[in-house]
Amino acid sequence: MIKAIFTRHPDGSLNSVTLTGHAGSGEYGFDIVCASVSTLAINFVNSLEVLTHTDADLHVDQVEGGYMKISVPHDNQEKVQLLFESFLLGMTNLSENSSEFVKTKVI
Repeated sequence: MIKAIFTRHPDGSLNSVTLTGHAGSGEYGFDIVCASVSTLAINFVNSLEVLTHTDADLHVDQVEGGYMKISVPHDNQEKVQLLFESFLLGMTNLSENSSEFVKTKVI
C-alpha cells in the first residue's frame, strides 16, 4: 500500500508530503496505481519549478523505490499552495477510488 502523509503548518498551509510503500495493484511496470501516484507527484514537483520558480526539497529512494518526500519553503506563496492543494486533491481522489492500494492522510 502507498501511504501519502501531508503536513500542514499551524496557519493551515501545506509544507510537505511523504509517500511511502508500493501499491501492488499489478506487475512491476504495469501497476497503474503506482503510475498514477508517480505521475501526480512528478507533475507537482515540475509545476512548482516551472510555474512558481520554487525548488522543492526532494528526497527519493533511488535504489529500493517506495519513498519520496517533497517539502516546500514556508513562504505561503499563493500559487505554491494552490498547486499543493491540487496534489492533495488528486491523491485524495485516488485514495477514495483505490482504497485498497492508497491511503492519504493530512496532519
